[in-house]
Order: sequence, then structure tokens, then C-alpha cells
Amino acid sequence: MRIWHILAGAMVAGALIDGASADPLPMDAPVQLGNVETVCTGIGSGKDDPRWAAYPIRVEFSNAGAQYLSGAHVKLSDVARKTLAEFDCSGSWVLFKLPRGKYTVSASITGENLGTHSANFEPPTTGQKRVEIQFGAMPANK
Repeated sequence: MRIWHILAGAMVAGALIDGASADPLPMDAPVQLGNVETVCTGIGSGKDDPRWAAYPIRVEFSNAGAQYLSGAHVKLSDVARKTLAEFDCSGSWVLFKLPRGKYTVSASITGENLGTHSANFEPPTTGQKRVEIQFGAMPANK
């Protein structure tokens, strides 16, 4: 177990240095990627953490039946298409705290041939905005 914590710490440290990273994020732990703070969550009681309400963007991954999907490869880009963060998330939600502006989030489900789907968003002035990325080719209850 200790080796896993050391490896996870090294991955997060790499993400902090590089700004954009393709490393998997730890579950339910805020990670700073450049100017973006992100959390991979949405599974079990971890999704109920009251800290998550402070994140203005909640990206949710779902199938054709609006059932949550987990295991996404996620890429966040700014309006100039510059990649700000790239990572894998084992959860069904990704939370973002980021400066005001226009962004695109793209995702694909690891191990599934569903293609890459994306959504554009702007952080709200107050509250939390729900951004849905639905993989309609994945049938319900699969």
C-alpha cells in the first residue's frame, strides 16, 4: 500500500510541474494543474463531500440512459485550443476551479469504442454549472 501512495504522489507532483498531464488523478483529492484545480470524483460517498460545491464546474459522463459512466480520459482546453490539463479519471465526475473564460472539455471512455465527445462551457459567476458529456452509443444498463 505504501508503494501505491509513493507512486500516486509522484504522478501528482509531475502534474503540478507540467501543468498538463495524462497521468491518472487520485480519487476525491484536489489536484492543481497549472491555473486549474480539478477533482476526480462521483463514485460512492466521495461524491457527497461538501467541498465539491465550491467548484464552479461539474462535468458528468453518462450513457444513452443517463446512467453515469466512469473511466474517462479527459482533456481541458481554452478558447485558443491550448491544452490546460489532460488526465484519466476513474470516477464519473470531474470538477474544475478555473479562471473566467471559455473552455472545451473532451472525453473518451477508456476501453470502449465510443469516440471522443466534447462540450463547451464558461464558469458561472456563482453556483455550480453541470456540464454533461453523454455517450449515446453506449446503451443503458451496460
